[in-house]
Amino acid sequence: MMKVKILKALFTFCIFAFSFELAGVAFAQRERGDPWNLLSTPRLKSLQGKVQLTVFSPEGERSLMIDLWTDESRSRVQLMLPHPEGQRQIVTFTLPEGVWVWLPFDKRAIRFEGSGFPSWRDVWQIRTDKIEMAKSNYNLKFLGRERIAGYFCLVLQIEPKHKGNPIRKIWVHPPTRLPLQVERYSPEGQIEMRLTFTEVKIDEPLPVLIFDPSVPQDWKVSILPFQRQRIEIGQANEILGFLPLLSSWLPPGYVMEGIFMIAQNRRKMAHIVYTDGIGVISVFQHPASPKHRSPDAPSFPPPPRPFSRPHRGAPPPKGTPPMHLLFPQRILVRDIDNLKVVLVSDVMQDWLEKMADSMKPSTAAR
Repeated sequence: MMKVKILKALFTFCIFAFSFELAGVAFAQRERGDPWNLLSTPRLKSLQGKVQLTVFSPEGERSLMIDLWTDESRSRVQLMLPHPEGQRQIVTFTLPEGVWVWLPFDKRAIRFEGSGFPSWRDVWQIRTDKIEMAKSNYNLKFLGRERIAGYFCLVLQIEPKHKGNPIRKIWVHPPTRLPLQVERYSPEGQIEMRLTFTEVKIDEPLPVLIFDPSVPQDWKVSILPFQRQRIEIGQANEILGFLPLLSSWLPPGYVMEGIFMIAQNRRKMAHIVYTDGIGVISVFQHPASPKHRSPDAPSFPPPPRPFSRPHRGAPPPKGTPPMHLLFPQRILVRDIDNLKVVLVSDVMQDWLEKMADSMKPSTAAR
């Protein structure tokens, strides 16, 4: 009798596994008609698990484990980050008046007025809102099927048609289109970064956490006005107080998406965005001369050296964007025509150098 039960259990398991595989193959065949659909915005209500970020550099590799909970329906996220003094809890709320960032370990809440929390494509380093442009600059290959943290995934590889861009591999969970693992390789084929879920629960009830945006009475509250708006080059001098410089040379496939004004308090900066549908090159500019700067405005912070191992225990430069601390980027800093210019991207360094070399005062008037 026991043998019969065991055989029935094995038979049931085999049928289930075979059916699951057939369903995966069928889904893959449907999507392979246009596999780019798998890179559209993820569809899920909640997410929780452990995310491991591994950065590979000439000095070796380093890893960071992050505990994550997200409530997509209410635009709320909670992170637990490792710290020498114990895990640090960070909670964010996206509300109509801006983004709240809670730091419970410091009893502090920060409200960024007029700001929005980064989208999934910012976190996963994959742009997915310009698919038609991406198709003309990249090939998308279906590599097979694998499981990540117990979930069935389709493995895709984004290969650039123009050498100089990184290569990306993506493990996508088909029902939600959520990337459960992403790897980025240098233009030379060396792995630079891996972001993967080691544990994950999708659309399951979240535990009771700090998802109530009511600030405790004994906390310190800081309100930081933040503004980002698209501007035309003809408006730049009036809005920014200076005329931004444009690159007359761009990498193959890249176009200028737009010029944006970033303002915090009385400080204004130009953010010029170039993209080829997947990759992004960001160019930040602000006056370098003291006469253009208010007394209380700090200079543009020096970014961390790309692919470097940060000094243990040393604080990052003040104002360094969080994404620069987590993800390896290539960064170029120049002083051009009284402007501090910073180029940030994951394309090859020679392209950034060539873009900076092509920035001349006369190009801004075109």
